[in-house]
Amino acid sequence: MDAQPPTEIFPDNPDGAEGLRNQAAACRRLAAKARTKAGTTSMSALADHFDEQAKRAAEAESATGGNAGTQGVTI
Repeated sequence: MDAQPPTEIFPDNPDGAEGLRNQAAACRRLAAKARTKAGTTSMSALADHFDEQAKRAAEAESATGGNAGTQGVTI
């Protein structure tokens, strides 16, 4: 029986900063549709987190001259 390799739960983001910006935008859309104030607050905070990570990833990409993905970005 061949075993399949384990699935990585949080793989590196292949889209780098752009993918993180897309995640932030999705969180903001969800925040706007949240049914509770706590839901809105938490999704907005998560969007801010993704924006900050996108900023760091973009800085890393420009420093390396290419697409560094999210490697080296601490969460």
